[in-house]
Amino acid sequence: MAAPTDGNDHTEYSDHPDLTGVAGVMRAEWRAEQEAATADAAAQWRHGRSLADWLCERMHAGDRIAVTVTEQSFVGLVEEVGDDLLALRCAFGRVEIHVCAGIPISFELVEHATQGGTRSVLRRGFRDALVARDAQDSVRVGTLQQPDGIDGTLLVSRDFVAVVPRAGAESLVLIAQVAWVTAARA
Repeated sequence: MAAPTDGNDHTEYSDHPDLTGVAGVMRAEWRAEQEAATADAAAQWRHGRSLADWLCERMHAGDRIAVTVTEQSFVGLVEEVGDDLLALRCAFGRVEIHVCAGIPISFELVEHATQGGTRSVLRRGFRDALVARDAQDSVRVGTLQQPDGIDGTLLVSRDFVAVVPRAGAESLVLIAQVAWVTAARA
Protein backbone atom coordinates (compact mmCIF):
# COMPACT_ATOMS: atom_id res chain seq x y z
CA MET A 1 0.00 0.00 0.00
CA ALA A 2 1.36 3.39 -0.94
CA ALA A 3 1.86 6.08 1.67
CA PRO A 4 -0.27 9.23 1.40
CA THR A 5 1.34 12.15 -0.36
CA ASP A 6 0.80 15.91 -0.53
CA GLY A 7 1.78 16.15 -4.17
CA ASN A 8 5.29 17.42 -3.44
CA ASP A 9 6.98 14.03 -3.66
CA HIS A 10 9.39 13.58 -6.55
CA THR A 11 8.70 10.02 -7.61
CA GLU A 12 8.96 8.24 -10.89
CA TYR A 13 5.66 9.87 -11.94
CA SER A 14 6.68 13.45 -11.26
CA ASP A 15 8.16 13.84 -14.72
CA HIS A 16 5.26 12.20 -16.51
CA PRO A 17 4.05 14.52 -19.33
CA ASP A 18 0.35 13.96 -18.52
CA LEU A 19 0.83 14.91 -14.86
CA THR A 20 2.76 18.14 -15.41
CA GLY A 21 1.06 20.88 -13.44
CA VAL A 22 -1.64 18.59 -12.03
CA ALA A 23 -0.07 18.57 -8.55
CA GLY A 24 0.06 22.37 -8.48
CA VAL A 25 -3.57 22.64 -9.58
CA MET A 26 -4.62 20.11 -6.95
CA ARG A 27 -2.75 22.01 -4.20
CA ALA A 28 -4.40 25.28 -5.30
CA GLU A 29 -7.85 23.65 -5.22
CA TRP A 30 -7.16 22.17 -1.78
CA ARG A 31 -6.01 25.58 -0.47
CA ALA A 32 -9.14 27.25 -1.87
CA GLU A 33 -11.36 24.62 -0.22
CA GLN A 34 -9.56 25.10 3.12
CA GLU A 35 -9.87 28.90 2.91
CA ALA A 36 -13.60 28.63 2.12
CA ALA A 37 -14.14 26.23 5.04
CA THR A 38 -12.25 28.61 7.36
CA ALA A 39 -14.30 31.59 6.16
CA ASP A 40 -17.54 29.61 6.69
CA ALA A 41 -16.48 28.62 10.23
CA ALA A 42 -15.57 32.24 11.07
CA ALA A 43 -18.93 33.47 9.76
CA GLN A 44 -20.82 30.80 11.71
CA TRP A 45 -18.93 31.77 14.90
CA ARG A 46 -19.61 35.48 14.33
CA HIS A 47 -23.32 34.91 13.65
CA GLY A 48 -23.64 32.87 16.84
CA ARG A 49 -22.08 35.44 19.19
CA SER A 50 -24.24 37.31 21.66
CA LEU A 51 -23.66 40.72 23.19
CA ALA A 52 -22.86 38.97 26.48
CA ASP A 53 -20.15 36.99 24.63
CA TRP A 54 -18.62 40.21 23.28
CA LEU A 55 -18.73 41.84 26.73
CA CYS A 56 -17.13 38.77 28.35
CA GLU A 57 -14.35 38.89 25.75
CA ARG A 58 -13.72 42.56 26.69
CA MET A 59 -13.64 41.61 30.38
CA HIS A 60 -11.27 38.70 29.85
CA ALA A 61 -8.96 40.85 27.72
CA GLY A 62 -9.02 43.83 30.11
CA ASP A 63 -10.27 46.18 27.38
CA ARG A 64 -11.69 49.62 28.21
CA ILE A 65 -15.12 50.26 26.73
CA ALA A 66 -17.51 53.20 26.53
CA VAL A 67 -21.20 52.61 27.12
CA THR A 68 -23.86 55.16 26.30
CA VAL A 69 -27.09 54.33 28.09
CA THR A 70 -30.05 56.70 27.81
CA GLU A 71 -28.16 60.02 27.71
CA GLN A 72 -25.28 59.03 30.01
CA SER A 73 -21.84 57.83 28.96
CA PHE A 74 -19.66 55.61 31.13
CA VAL A 75 -16.09 54.53 30.36
CA GLY A 76 -14.43 51.72 32.23
CA LEU A 77 -13.40 48.11 32.49
CA VAL A 78 -15.98 45.34 32.37
CA GLU A 79 -16.26 43.86 35.84
CA GLU A 80 -19.33 41.64 35.57
CA VAL A 81 -21.65 40.37 32.84
CA GLY A 82 -25.04 38.78 33.39
CA ASP A 83 -28.09 38.04 31.26
CA ASP A 84 -29.31 41.64 31.59
CA LEU A 85 -26.44 43.19 33.58
CA LEU A 86 -23.20 44.92 32.70
CA ALA A 87 -21.05 46.22 35.55
CA LEU A 88 -18.27 48.66 34.69
CA ARG A 89 -15.43 49.79 36.94
CA CYS A 90 -15.15 53.50 36.10
CA ALA A 91 -12.86 56.19 37.51
CA PHE A 92 -15.59 57.21 40.01
CA GLY A 93 -16.53 53.64 41.00
CA ARG A 94 -18.74 50.81 39.87
CA VAL A 95 -21.85 51.32 37.75
CA GLU A 96 -24.41 48.61 37.02
CA ILE A 97 -26.11 48.98 33.64
CA HIS A 98 -29.41 47.39 32.65
CA VAL A 99 -28.92 45.66 29.30
CA CYS A 100 -32.34 44.96 27.85
CA ALA A 101 -34.42 45.75 24.78
CA GLY A 102 -36.28 48.66 26.37
CA ILE A 103 -33.16 50.63 27.37
CA PRO A 104 -31.36 52.60 24.61
CA ILE A 105 -27.73 51.52 24.79
CA SER A 106 -24.61 51.39 22.63
CA PHE A 107 -21.05 50.17 23.16
CA GLU A 108 -17.64 51.19 21.87
CA LEU A 109 -14.23 49.60 22.32
CA VAL A 110 -12.08 52.50 23.54
CA GLU A 111 -8.79 50.80 24.32
CA HIS A 112 -7.70 47.27 23.49
CA ALA A 113 -5.53 46.03 26.35
CA THR A 114 -2.26 44.25 25.72
CA GLN A 115 -2.32 42.47 29.07
CA GLY A 116 -4.54 41.97 32.06
CA GLY A 117 -8.18 41.10 32.16
CA THR A 118 -10.29 39.27 34.70
CA ARG A 119 -12.86 36.56 35.05
CA SER A 120 -16.17 37.36 36.71
CA VAL A 121 -16.85 35.52 39.93
CA LEU A 122 -20.58 36.19 39.72
CA ARG A 123 -23.18 35.98 36.98
CA ARG A 124 -26.10 37.90 38.38
CA GLY A 125 -29.01 39.68 36.83
CA PHE A 126 -29.71 43.41 37.02
CA ARG A 127 -32.31 43.02 39.77
CA ASP A 128 -29.77 41.03 41.83
CA ALA A 129 -27.34 43.95 41.52
CA LEU A 130 -30.10 46.31 42.67
CA VAL A 131 -30.86 44.09 45.67
CA ALA A 132 -27.15 44.22 46.59
CA ARG A 133 -27.54 48.03 46.82
CA ASP A 134 -30.87 47.86 48.70
CA ALA A 135 -31.22 50.44 51.50
CA GLN A 136 -27.93 52.12 50.57
CA ASP A 137 -27.75 55.86 51.06
CA SER A 138 -26.26 58.08 48.39
CA VAL A 139 -27.19 56.02 45.36
CA ARG A 140 -27.83 57.54 41.94
CA VAL A 141 -30.41 55.79 39.75
CA GLY A 142 -30.72 56.62 36.06
CA THR A 143 -34.10 55.96 34.47
CA LEU A 144 -35.69 56.38 31.07
CA GLN A 145 -37.52 59.46 32.35
CA GLN A 146 -34.57 60.85 34.34
CA PRO A 147 -31.41 59.84 32.41
CA ASP A 148 -29.19 62.11 34.55
CA GLY A 149 -30.21 60.13 37.62
CA ILE A 150 -32.06 60.55 40.89
CA ASP A 151 -30.02 60.64 44.12
CA GLY A 152 -31.25 59.06 47.34
CA THR A 153 -31.68 55.82 49.22
CA LEU A 154 -32.54 52.85 47.01
CA LEU A 155 -35.31 50.50 48.12
CA VAL A 156 -35.87 47.46 45.90
CA SER A 157 -39.20 45.65 45.51
CA ARG A 158 -40.23 42.79 43.24
CA ASP A 159 -40.80 44.80 40.04
CA PHE A 160 -40.04 48.39 41.02
CA VAL A 161 -37.57 50.47 42.99
CA ALA A 162 -38.12 53.46 45.22
CA VAL A 163 -35.58 56.25 45.43
CA VAL A 164 -35.98 58.31 48.58
CA PRO A 165 -34.05 61.59 48.55
CA ARG A 166 -32.96 63.27 51.78
CA ALA A 167 -35.61 65.91 51.33
CA GLY A 168 -38.52 65.29 49.04
CA ALA A 169 -41.01 62.76 47.84
CA GLU A 170 -40.28 59.12 47.17
CA SER A 171 -39.88 58.30 43.45
CA LEU A 172 -41.08 54.91 42.22
CA VAL A 173 -39.77 53.44 38.99
CA LEU A 174 -40.41 50.07 37.35
CA ILE A 175 -37.22 47.99 37.26
CA ALA A 176 -37.79 47.61 33.51
CA GLN A 177 -37.26 51.39 33.20
CA VAL A 178 -34.16 51.63 35.41
CA ALA A 179 -31.20 52.14 33.07
CA TRP A 180 -28.26 52.24 35.50
CA VAL A 181 -27.30 52.59 39.15
CA THR A 182 -24.13 53.73 40.89
CA ALA A 183 -22.99 55.47 44.04
CA ALA A 184 -23.99 59.15 44.06
CA ARG A 185 -21.12 61.46 43.22
CA ALA A 186 -20.22 63.88 45.96
